[in-house]
Amino acid sequence: MENIDRLGSTSTNSEVEDGLGSTSTGSIMDDLTNPGGSLFDTDSDSDLEPELDNTTVEVSYLPDCPSQLKPYVGQIFPKLDDATEFYNKYARYVGFDTRKHGSKKEGDLVTWLYVVCSREGEKKNKMQGHESKRRRSSRKCFCKSKIGIKFSKGIGYVVKQFEEKHNHDMVEGRHRRFMRLNRNIDLMHQKFILDCASANIGPTLTFKLLNEVLGGLDYVGCTVVEVRNYRRDLRAFTRGADAQMILNEMSRKKENCPAFTYDFEVNSKDRLTRLFWCDPIAKKNFHLYGDIVSFDTTYSTNRYCMIFAPFTGKDNHGRPVTFGAGLLSKENADSFSWLFERFVKCMGSAPKLIITDQDLGMKVVVERVLVDTRHRWCMWHIMFKVVEKLPKSQLGNEDLKKELNSCVWSELIEPEEFEESWNNVMEKYGLKDNEWFTSMFDSRKYWVPAYFRDFPMSSLIKTTSISESQNIFFKRYSKSRSNLVEFLMYYNNALDGQRSNNNRLEYLDFNTIPTLKTNSALEKHASTIYSDSGFKLIQSEIEEAVDNVTMVTVSTVGENEIYVLNDKFSKNWTVSYSISCDSYACGCKMFERLGLVCSHIFWILRNKKLKLVPDELHGGRWLKSKFVKPVHFGFDDNIESFIAVDETKQEYRDMHADFYDIARLIEGDGDKIRAFRHIMAEGRKRKVPSEIEVHPPDVVSTKGSGRRLSRLEKEIRELSKPGRKCGKCGEIGQHDSRNCDKIQELKKKKKRKQQC
Repeated sequence: MENIDRLGSTSTNSEVEDGLGSTSTGSIMDDLTNPGGSLFDTDSDSDLEPELDNTTVEVSYLPDCPSQLKPYVGQIFPKLDDATEFYNKYARYVGFDTRKHGSKKEGDLVTWLYVVCSREGEKKNKMQGHESKRRRSSRKCFCKSKIGIKFSKGIGYVVKQFEEKHNHDMVEGRHRRFMRLNRNIDLMHQKFILDCASANIGPTLTFKLLNEVLGGLDYVGCTVVEVRNYRRDLRAFTRGADAQMILNEMSRKKENCPAFTYDFEVNSKDRLTRLFWCDPIAKKNFHLYGDIVSFDTTYSTNRYCMIFAPFTGKDNHGRPVTFGAGLLSKENADSFSWLFERFVKCMGSAPKLIITDQDLGMKVVVERVLVDTRHRWCMWHIMFKVVEKLPKSQLGNEDLKKELNSCVWSELIEPEEFEESWNNVMEKYGLKDNEWFTSMFDSRKYWVPAYFRDFPMSSLIKTTSISESQNIFFKRYSKSRSNLVEFLMYYNNALDGQRSNNNRLEYLDFNTIPTLKTNSALEKHASTIYSDSGFKLIQSEIEEAVDNVTMVTVSTVGENEIYVLNDKFSKNWTVSYSISCDSYACGCKMFERLGLVCSHIFWILRNKKLKLVPDELHGGRWLKSKFVKPVHFGFDDNIESFIAVDETKQEYRDMHADFYDIARLIEGDGDKIRAFRHIMAEGRKRKVPSEIEVHPPDVVSTKGSGRRLSRLEKEIRELSKPGRKCGKCGEIGQHDSRNCDKIQELKKKKKRKQQC
């Protein structure tokens, strides 16, 4: 039999049969290559028209393949999967796709199975009255190639029928990566896609990364469609069970680490409504830096519109640190009370000061739960409303804005000075009778810095901006349509990123030497005890003391030395030094407000020829990590024992080395390779919890979820979408085969209600 050469195709044996059953080999190619042949008749003088032959010409292709790869009638396989896999390997080699086409069963045993070429049959006609919106070509061309496999008791599966010829050419080698048999999401792809998903990398970029990692598109083994469909199938896999899955995961963490804490609540329908969790590292951070806490909620982090509510503070580098988090279905006082109670119970103590937005419901919750905690409102939210509340005549008054800002934002004035300055501004610009400004003045003890001057570390956090920045940080890792499993995965990755950044700063603290700007011994000592961020702030105060601070007067009153010093703003400050207690106190109260020694005290330390910063002036916030002391009593040192590398993660890393060792040892041994692959296939099977006690929450409506559509608006929006044909029920509507059963069940329920 003669080979037909086609450009770009593999070598393929061919027979050309006419309708009478005679066979002529290579006749078409002879006619095409011979200009004088019957197909290219150049005799223009001939008056005779060629007769048309009504007999159809059927072209059959016999694939060229080594005999050891080709199935044959009578071939025996121990398992049905072995038979289909052998035929699929043959199809991959010669260049065609396959699909199953009918089977017979006796109970659970498959007795007959037909596997055909994917181009078998013909395209189904469109339903009457339905016009397709898409132009879709068909691959089907009545190809008769197939294999029939029958089960024989005591023998196995036997090939009873094998039709080798096709009526179409085989797929060219350069196109075979697009065949369905060659587009598979194997274990390597699954792991890579999961890793990209956990890093919030979408399907398109995941496919591009696979292309780079594997060395080209020809070696990826799939297309971007398979990557996208696998992500879709993962979400569908956890549908309805994601709440139970995250609770099971938290329960596992609790078993492995008793210091891990979580709590949840469900409604009457067993749907999750509230969730709080906190790990031992977060507990340790709270006991070290949890005196001042910022609390703010954010939206659009999960598909159920549950409110994400993290507790945030600042560490010894001035960077955000997360103390715990919660998910709430409702944004009301009861939900916040539940969350705050779980937070205090978990930590063993409440924060000394908490910053929230200006919400009266939150005010009630703090007074109810955090009894000994000072409540502060976010200044930025209040000052942002000033433009809205000002009379139109004062909107462009820059002098008013300047005077109001200097009055409100100043941390260097006492409450009496603030009240006097505020009243002067109100009278000067005619705002004394303004209702909003009056209400803000009545609530001044909740937000004006002058009333927090004596509160320890009150200047550390004055707004919820640190919470908002962390919310944005978490959103970079998450997506608004994530289920709860994906959300928790994104949250853990974001938390790991936050802690990794903090650990990097700690590493730099102990392995780098900061640049000194003066010859002061105090500066050199400060560089050894303060974190890099804290030292930069201290360094600027030392520079100020050296360059700009001067002494006005000094006097002694009893056991106290009283210094009056002048700074670069020509303002006098009084510093008192107690000889008996060896303590310092400055009128600017910077050490009390921020935990940093001010330039005025540094001037006195230099004047006394001190070379080391006294211990009582070290503060606790800005020191290097090993010098930081807990800000809350009752710190459990046992928490440290739980902050260790997860053993399962360490074993997972070790498994990679074991995998390559085993692969090297079993190379060339087919039986061991198949056994090893079988073990991996069993481990690859994902499992949904068999019993679901807690169901996912209902989609809730919150302030951040936008306007709720009416039922009529929803129906109009659905009707405006083009209909699609369901491959399962054949109906034209807004569903497909994946959710057909669910839609039909809802229709039946609706019909039963109408009949009742």
